[in-house]
Amino acid sequence: MTRIFAFSIAFAALSLSWNQRALGDGGFFEELFDPIEHTHFSRAGTPFVHPFNFEPPQIHQDVFFIYRYSDNTIEGSNEHESEFHLDWSLTKRLGVLIGVPLVGVEDSMGTQSVGIGDLEFALRAMLVERESFILATNFFVSTPTGDASRDLGAGETVLSPYLTSWHDLGDWNTLLLNIGPDVGAKSGDTSLTYAFSLAHSWQGPVLLETDHGHVHDHHGEEHQLHFSPGMTSIYLEMTGETELTGDQRTFVELMPGFSYILTEHAEIRFGVLLPVSKTQRFDAQYFTSFSWIH
Repeated sequence: MTRIFAFSIAFAALSLSWNQRALGDGGFFEELFDPIEHTHFSRAGTPFVHPFNFEPPQIHQDVFFIYRYSDNTIEGSNEHESEFHLDWSLTKRLGVLIGVPLVGVEDSMGTQSVGIGDLEFALRAMLVERESFILATNFFVSTPTGDASRDLGAGETVLSPYLTSWHDLGDWNTLLLNIGPDVGAKSGDTSLTYAFSLAHSWQGPVLLETDHGHVHDHHGEEHQLHFSPGMTSIYLEMTGETELTGDQRTFVELMPGFSYILTEHAEIRFGVLLPVSKTQRFDAQYFTSFSWIH
């Protein structure tokens, strides 16, 4: 546990130091309270697509309405979860996240429970920003608002400091990596979470015609701000969790998925998360969402 936090702190410190020394770029502290840069593309024109199962390092302003269905969970139940998820930038380098889930559980005896799950709050700090690389920390706090006796929550506050990076692989191919511990504040139960998201995007057919925004820089060159209607992305994601206390189980899942931009402010996404490890959290989890993109 101590090694994980030490590694995270050292990694962040090195990244900040490297960021400060870069020529021609503002560092983290210089840009900490700078105005928000409203764009969904990198400096090279690569789209910042959002992964399904973890948060990206970019600072942006989106609202998600997410639905997940987990079939035959490890507790022997079927679970429905609808979530309102706000991802909102405060400055060029800082953002906040709020997740409000509504959970429905049907156990093996047919008993149904419905209620608010554990609320999530997070602070995002974008530590390093380069043309083809971004590094951020997402510090999550999950509060025990869900009734643990009815399997609607964890029953304690969970702290999750993550490091997340974005890599531009060229030709609208991107890779995101995520790693960090989940720590129960009361029990001390700790697990290591790790994930990647590999995505390829292209301009597909347009179903709904609409104008999309552009901006001109001081040279008069035009840059795209919003995703164009019809932009399509396919994903392959891996999520993993290894328990460092207790039973020390490992869970690994893979998700194929895709997203489609309906308008410059609307996106739909679908995916299926399938277990590949011997120990399974569920037989399958089905994911769909509608996003409002600022």
